[in-house]
Amino acid sequence: MELTGRGKTLLAVSAVVGLTALAVGEGDLLRAALLAAVAPLGGLLILRWTRPSLESNRVLNPPQVEAGQPTQVRLGIQNIGRRRPPALMLEDRIPYRLGNRPRLVLERLAPGARSVVNYTITPGTRGAYELGPLTVRTADPFGLAVSVQEFPVTTELVVTPRIQPLTSLLLPGGAGMSSGESAAHAVAITGNDDIAVREYRHGDDMRRVHWKASAHRGQLMVRREEQPWDNNAAVLLDVRRGAHRGELSSFEWMVDAAASATVRLARDGIDPWLITAHRDFECRQGDYSQAMRYLATVAAAPEAPIAHMVEKAQRPRSVSGIIALLGHLTPEEAAALGRLARRGGACTALIVDPVRWIPKAPTGRVDPREQAFAEQHRAAVLALSNAGWQVIPVVAGTELRRVWTRLGAWRTLA
Repeated sequence: MELTGRGKTLLAVSAVVGLTALAVGEGDLLRAALLAAVAPLGGLLILRWTRPSLESNRVLNPPQVEAGQPTQVRLGIQNIGRRRPPALMLEDRIPYRLGNRPRLVLERLAPGARSVVNYTITPGTRGAYELGPLTVRTADPFGLAVSVQEFPVTTELVVTPRIQPLTSLLLPGGAGMSSGESAAHAVAITGNDDIAVREYRHGDDMRRVHWKASAHRGQLMVRREEQPWDNNAAVLLDVRRGAHRGELSSFEWMVDAAASATVRLARDGIDPWLITAHRDFECRQGDYSQAMRYLATVAAAPEAPIAHMVEKAQRPRSVSGIIALLGHLTPEEAAALGRLARRGGACTALIVDPVRWIPKAPTGRVDPREQAFAEQHRAAVLALSNAGWQVIPVVAGTELRRVWTRLGAWRTLA
């Protein structure tokens, strides 16, 4: 309990007036000063007598939301004491990114009574936010003294990236098919010899050419190692800090794209496999909650080599296709990614253009650093394309839904 600014001012003025009254011998003025001093001190006594005994809880509905979507916060307050306290002033501490702190007033609670107040917040950016602690204030009738109680319990709000509406994709083997249907589809294409084939790519061994399938399709087809067919797709997310531009705005674009692609694939009956240099999540039977929880808080890291991501993606299992969301690449990194295309399936890379991500006004001078970035970018795009990847450059302002429709490599093998 403590005096408010008003109470402290009144007490100080009372003291000054009282001392002045003593000095000049003004008894009436002295009595008035003493009476004025009693008010703030009496306020403290009143609050001490009526100090509430409270319990509180906080419930979020829902506790995990997409950025830009609202969530309701429900605060429950119960008076477990024997006295009816003055009106309660509630203030819930929330991060500044979520807006101003909500301030609510709760009427006097009878002993044993419980009341619930609600407020709504709409987070604009992804992340994990701690709501709380809750502060409850009570004041005397004149606002001269205040009692403050803090409830230290906090509640976590998880805000996932924005999910953009994307069109359905048809994957090699048939989107949304069961594993048996996919296998039957592959046999129908390659014949009854149970050999899986794919289109010839630059660098393939000519001894693996399947001439019967090539004649049937009218283009060179090569055998690929037989693997158990899974109706799934890998989503690769580049989290290297140095590979992104625009104060990491390109990284945030890629995170939103990874979340949107994961949700779209899962809704199409395809199991997404989210892969970064540090973590990977296999989303089975449409459950992508763990992947979304990770994407809510993933941060760009100084050490996240492309090789680590490629190593995870090269596990001994088949995938229907790969979507790679990449920052700036060197030709060597592109060559490492190129090896993934040899496993079969459609491979599409959305790559940040390091020079065009944030356009600059022409100055007539050539920046050697930007020129080097541009040359590396062109070489990396060429290396991926030669390896069989579909490459789509991404610049600031690119709309994911428009890029998504360009994933022409993702089609059935009919």
